[in-house]
Amino acid sequence: MTDPSHVAAPVVKADTEYSLLRRAAFASMDAESILTAEFDADGQVVDFRFAVTNLVASQVLRRPMVELLGYTVTEVFPSSGANLVRIWAECLASGIAMLEEIQIDTDTEHPRWIRQQVLPLGDAIAVTSHDITDRRRAEADLRSLAHQDPLTELPNRRAALDGICASLERHGHGSPTTVLFVDLDRFKTVNDTFGHAGGDELLRQIAARLGSVLRAEDMVARFGGDEFVVCLDGSTSPQGVSSIIDKLVDALRVPFRIGDSDIAISASIGVATSHPDWSGTIDTANLLVHQADIAAYEAKRQGRDQVAVFNEDIGHRVDRAGMIVRELRNALSQGNLEVHFQAQVHLETRRPVGLEALVRWNHPEHGLLSAGEFLPLAEDAGLTVPLGRWVRQRAMGSWKRSLGSLPSDLTDNMILWFKVSPTELHSNFTAWLIADAAAAGFVHSSIGIEMEAESPEAVFAIKKQTLEELRDLGFRIALTEVSVNHAGISALHSFAADVIKLERVAVTQLGESAGSTRTALLGVLSVLGSLSAELGMQLCAGGIESEAQVAPLKDHGFVSGAGAHLAPVVSEPDLVEALENMFATST
Repeated sequence: MTDPSHVAAPVVKADTEYSLLRRAAFASMDAESILTAEFDADGQVVDFRFAVTNLVASQVLRRPMVELLGYTVTEVFPSSGANLVRIWAECLASGIAMLEEIQIDTDTEHPRWIRQQVLPLGDAIAVTSHDITDRRRAEADLRSLAHQDPLTELPNRRAALDGICASLERHGHGSPTTVLFVDLDRFKTVNDTFGHAGGDELLRQIAARLGSVLRAEDMVARFGGDEFVVCLDGSTSPQGVSSIIDKLVDALRVPFRIGDSDIAISASIGVATSHPDWSGTIDTANLLVHQADIAAYEAKRQGRDQVAVFNEDIGHRVDRAGMIVRELRNALSQGNLEVHFQAQVHLETRRPVGLEALVRWNHPEHGLLSAGEFLPLAEDAGLTVPLGRWVRQRAMGSWKRSLGSLPSDLTDNMILWFKVSPTELHSNFTAWLIADAAAAGFVHSSIGIEMEAESPEAVFAIKKQTLEELRDLGFRIALTEVSVNHAGISALHSFAADVIKLERVAVTQLGESAGSTRTALLGVLSVLGSLSAELGMQLCAGGIESEAQVAPLKDHGFVSGAGAHLAPVVSEPDLVEALENMFATST
């Protein structure tokens, strides 16, 4: 305590309060302490010493009473004590009670947050302490959640935009900031096959792998769903950007391990770079991400597992694609699409043995669009499943109506074929196909499903299960896009099927090539012929456009085929007449 000679009259009142509070502190249910000020030679407060404390205070402060009483604040709290002395000295000097939230060091590695009500008492203070550590940690967690993706622990969309803003502001008119939009390809098939838990685990692994190839100054964030955004700091040179992109692509191409399965997944990556005069605003950051997103869409349109750099041409093209997707949704909901047909014929007799159902879109501005012009957009927009079912229902109804005009002895064994993509193989697919066939009055053996032989690992299990179910129920199965390599041959042995179908590309080359290329193609036909005989499957060829292609196909065991040379693509009103003509000219 200081010399009483320089203490003003109010100290009498302070002494009285001190005495009362001293007695009250011991009986209080709150954490109560009284500390006396320590002064230097100049009368400045340099510390506070615990004079009174109670058991509750010792518990809140995480110190036994014997380590508090008689000790100074800086002795008890070596790290945080100086800050406490400063705050309490200001309170003492002002003579006004205060309420403060402070952090103190404890005997554990985690500091504690304490809310203290401090009452000045002349040369002493009375402190009531409340532990608010849990509340402060909860608030910190909430702040973290506002900027962090809880699944991958990466920055989230909001934090990504803030980081891009900071990069733009930091470099200004110097070097540009580059943003990469990483959109995983066919991620939905992973969720369909391994469930959402498997999909979540894959996202966590991808997040870690993306981060592992970036520099410390760069940022990777999860932007939502299966999309990630990478911000390359403005100091990155064009060569450096290219090098980082190559590393990201290579990193993603290494299979991921989910449970007992190795999962191969790719990504479509869009690249956008800021202009020199762009400022670090949230609108600018959004624009940069939007451009990278558009470029990623273009990369996906090019066939996936690609990288595209944004430019104005891509922007216009993607805007048109977005418009087409919106129009396609309307066309599907309003029934404005069309189903056309192309016959499969017996290569020897030229008699129709089946029909391939083909979707067409009679667009009001762009005319009749083939499937290849809008199906990739439909898949990206999540329309593949409803579009596929609409085609099957419409084609079955149309074919059923046409059968009434044709002799049954000519059509009884014909098969109506549908192309099905792996994204359509969901839990309801088999049930839907059974229901649609029954509604149209078809036996299962008159319906055929075409599907690519090779598949990403992510869809292998569900594809195998579904094809086995369908074949056991009597539906016909054709495997297309068969490669004569280990993967292709393994696929043929893995899946139950009735037909191996050679697609247009290989058939076209067969008619145009010569020399060693033709010899290699004939070798492919020979392998397929042997495989079909071994597995008990028929061979069919698509895209036949000349008679020169027919002979080598027949020589290697191909039974049927389709293409412009054998049968035209016709709309529903022209189907009966086209088939009648073909039956009339067949042998």
